[in-house]
Amino acid sequence: MSVTLGTRLGVYEVTGKIGEGGMGEVYQARDTTLDRDVALKVLPEAFTADPDRLARFQREAKVLASLNHQNIGAIHGFERSDDSQALVLELIEGPTLADRIAAGAIPVDEVLAIAEQITEALEAAHEQGIVHRDLKPANVKVRPDGTVKVLDFGLAKAVTSDAGVTGAAESVTMSITGATQMGMVIGTAAYMAPEQARGQPVDKRADVWAFGVLLYEMLAGQRLFSGGDVSQTLAQVLMQDVDWATLPTETPSSITQLLRRCLERDPKQRLRDIGEARIAVSGAGTALPTHEPATNSPARRRVWQRLIPAGVTALMLVVVSVLAIWNLTGPESMRVARFGLASPEQPVNLSATQIDVAIAPDGTQVVYMAGSSNSTSALAVRTLDQLTGIPLEATVAPQAFSPFISPDSSWVGFFNLSAFTIEKVAISVGPSITVCELGAARLYGASWGSDDFITFGTGVPTGLWRVSAGGGVPEEITTTDGSTNHVWPNVLPGGRAVLFTDLTGGLETAQVAVVNLETREQKILIPEGHSPRYASTGHLVYAARGALRAVPFDLQRLEVTGNPVPLVDDLAVKQSGAANFGISEDGGLVYTTGAETGGEQRALVWVDRQGREEYVPAEPRAYLYPRISPDGARVALDIRDEDNDIWVFDVLREALTRLTFDPAGDTYPVWAPDGGRVLFSSAREETIQVFSKASDGTGSVERLTDHPGGATPFAVSPDGQQLVMGVPSEPAVSDLVRVPLGTSGDVESLLESAAIERNATLSPDGEWLAYQSNESGRYEVYVRPFPDTGAGRWQVSRAGGIQPAWNPNGQELFYSDLTPSLIAVAVRADGATFSLANPEALFETRGYFAVNNSAIGRAYDVSPDGERFLLIKQDPTDENAALPRVILVQNWFEELNARVPVP
Repeated sequence: MSVTLGTRLGVYEVTGKIGEGGMGEVYQARDTTLDRDVALKVLPEAFTADPDRLARFQREAKVLASLNHQNIGAIHGFERSDDSQALVLELIEGPTLADRIAAGAIPVDEVLAIAEQITEALEAAHEQGIVHRDLKPANVKVRPDGTVKVLDFGLAKAVTSDAGVTGAAESVTMSITGATQMGMVIGTAAYMAPEQARGQPVDKRADVWAFGVLLYEMLAGQRLFSGGDVSQTLAQVLMQDVDWATLPTETPSSITQLLRRCLERDPKQRLRDIGEARIAVSGAGTALPTHEPATNSPARRRVWQRLIPAGVTALMLVVVSVLAIWNLTGPESMRVARFGLASPEQPVNLSATQIDVAIAPDGTQVVYMAGSSNSTSALAVRTLDQLTGIPLEATVAPQAFSPFISPDSSWVGFFNLSAFTIEKVAISVGPSITVCELGAARLYGASWGSDDFITFGTGVPTGLWRVSAGGGVPEEITTTDGSTNHVWPNVLPGGRAVLFTDLTGGLETAQVAVVNLETREQKILIPEGHSPRYASTGHLVYAARGALRAVPFDLQRLEVTGNPVPLVDDLAVKQSGAANFGISEDGGLVYTTGAETGGEQRALVWVDRQGREEYVPAEPRAYLYPRISPDGARVALDIRDEDNDIWVFDVLREALTRLTFDPAGDTYPVWAPDGGRVLFSSAREETIQVFSKASDGTGSVERLTDHPGGATPFAVSPDGQQLVMGVPSEPAVSDLVRVPLGTSGDVESLLESAAIERNATLSPDGEWLAYQSNESGRYEVYVRPFPDTGAGRWQVSRAGGIQPAWNPNGQELFYSDLTPSLIAVAVRADGATFSLANPEALFETRGYFAVNNSAIGRAYDVSPDGERFLLIKQDPTDENAALPRVILVQNWFEELNARVPVP
């Protein structure tokens, strides 16, 4: 495939060429789905034509994609087209180290800063058993902010090039033997360790050698081994002595010693651990130079001049003794350590809008959403001395989201989506306790202050709220103009001020702000960012463009005092502004990876009664709530990505067309019985109401309801004359009503109670209403006559049930239980009598998105023949999609202080 400007590889559009090498050509491209720039490494045709080599490369790339470090260039995925294969990489601006060295020697202090970050990248990879094998200046980039990124980690292991490589010394060279055979030479000649050049097995000490070569060349400003061709260069690697005189005179002696240990040809005598190099580099700033300045001959020096060295020596002995005592008694620098917490058996569950992870202030425990997004999940508590997290029993039955922890690390607060309440539970054991009700609003972040008050935001355009952790009525503490939402708060130490996100419109315009609770003065601190947290080191840590950043922050003046520095990439970020990270007071950082701004990528899949799958050929998007048209030819889709609108998928043409266009967002589609219009919920006119539009996209949007509390459409009667919808109420949060369509008429109540009723659906003949209700204390599926709901009621589910749907033949009801499985129940209506057969489990819904979510919406639909079900899977066709992970960084403050010094 010829790659030129404008060429499309999947969702990526090529915008320019960056370079090329032995592993292929590299292009800059635009990710048209996530609206970001990436780098595409397009593999050579000869390489992709070999299935074994390609499979080996893909397997290695998957392993490398697991690396998550701020100094390692990230692998986003693997893209295929008809005749091209390309790695999707993080696009990193800035020159390579090769460009910097070509311009001459780099100042020593800058060399040390670059070298320390290279060692941190290598150390992180070595700890996971990954060896680079091709470390060279061209594989190291230095961004304008000074951040170093090491590229192409370990990929040389997976590549075998053509036999006739005889280019310059920097070319990748290999033997003609297979990748699994001995004798293969992998790497770049000028930076190969001697054992690597001989074709012998290599380990992490090969990277130590290559690092030594890089460090030497940065200091000297010239090549260490520079033969005219590959064979001459390899000969120099194996035989040539290192010319230490070319190092600058200001090189610290400790660095010279480090170089000698790194460049030992015998791997047994070489520095064994790159972590030791990191320690040596980080402590080299105060070391003595290697080269002594020229002096007069001893015979010509006067007596007092000869006495100076002795005096200096004595003084140095005193200084060394004092430093030794200090090192034995003074504070010791802690080593930064990273490791994953969640496991495949208990994976992290990334919600659509909430924060999914929290760390206790004392740093001893991490709370995260455990389970998969399709099943009933719970909050899990992982103490650092345990191998797995322990589910909080009080959060299993409710839909528990957005954990936050009390200042004394003994309580976990959370949002119960089933009841729309803020609750708390002891982190050890016990039932949950309701703190306050939120009406129809959702929690958008909470922070538990030292004064035992909880500050929180909601998913509606209001200010921040505050409530006693012991329970009570919330009070609003900030104000907005109705178009702005204050969310994701963080109470500052002392409780006199709160950081928060000022969210106006989308995430792209989010701002970090602060409110002084004494004066109620609000001001913007950072014009582009969200989800702020305060670190006791004097930093404001926040998210922006999918990365974690930090900036010095004056707690007294409530002002930033420096420039932001990016610290962590691949941070799980939601379109709501939620960023998945937390900071403990003892210097721990916890965060999750896996979600990108703009929504999760999911696919549609047909599933028959036996659980057999057939993927729908539709582009992966953030799909929710599919609805099949009455004739089965089209699917209306609620897509929650950057558009957040209603789309229609033509099953025959395999074409996805956008139906609605409004920045307020359109959700919950429902078909009219004749398939001519699609009804949906929208906030485009002040409150959330029901609208409709012609399903072919013609005409304008028509408003159908005017309910004071807002409305969500659930079903339209077969004659098209009545709409069943959900509305908020007090003291409950959801009742069922009906409203006439096409004619004037009042809203009539169907079910009004202290329970929550939602997800109603009408039988094909319009005589029966199925819905879910939590009147018994948990959600069950019920059936009543329609519209006379007082004539009787039958419970369909036996052990919990949500999201009911009718078979179009009217003789069967489907619902999701908590197993989780899709359940079928044969039904028969005889006048006013309704009979039910025993429930039958069809297939497990584990692995399908949101089928067991008890909130508003049904995450599946039934085909017209009643034999297949349309469900959603999270990125099932992307073999390179990385699972979300919980990462804990211990002693993170050491790294934070080093990377972002506080003035």
